[in-house]
Amino acid sequence: MSTDFTLSKKVTARDLFGGQLEKFGVREHVRSDTSERSRSLTDGRSYLTVYVADDGFVGCLTRYGANAPGKILNAIAEVFETEIFSEYQPQFFGFATQEEWDAAMKKLHDQHQREFYADICAYVRGEPNNIRRGTIGEIQARIAKQLIAEHATMIGEKDKLLAAIEAIYHRDHAAVVTIGPEDKAWAEMLITHEDDLPQA
Repeated sequence: MSTDFTLSKKVTARDLFGGQLEKFGVREHVRSDTSERSRSLTDGRSYLTVYVADDGFVGCLTRYGANAPGKILNAIAEVFETEIFSEYQPQFFGFATQEEWDAAMKKLHDQHQREFYADICAYVRGEPNNIRRGTIGEIQARIAKQLIAEHATMIGEKDKLLAAIEAIYHRDHAAVVTIGPEDKAWAEMLITHEDDLPQA
């Protein structure tokens, strides 16, 4: 489990590791895998891996495991007067708003659906295609072949065929995990530090 972060402004690795974060209790943590391109910051409890780009600027910050690097991220934001965006925010990918990100994702999804439909049609006809053996795509292509064998007109109805493939795939091949309130509370407890808990 990991989460990637990016800075809204360019900061050099030299500056980030230059000691300015120490007044916040954040310092470099040298590990066995430390290199010029992969360094770590710690607050003494949690850590954050910093990936350095070819030009010497901070490329990506990554949280691994269940540690909570909020103190480190807050120190970076304050010292370098930068916003920090996680991979769950549109700004991480260069979009200004959620709407822009959603539109781009829809465009990408629609393109993927058109390409997948073309590959399925080729697969059913026995023509060259990009369906790879041992993948979910192959399972879905087999489902399509069976559907078209039963209803030949479906090969010309892209949306109907793709919806039927997805419904059958989820019914017969997908595993569904339901997380209850107890599971959520347990996960939150794992990532909460003692000093983050409410005090009496």
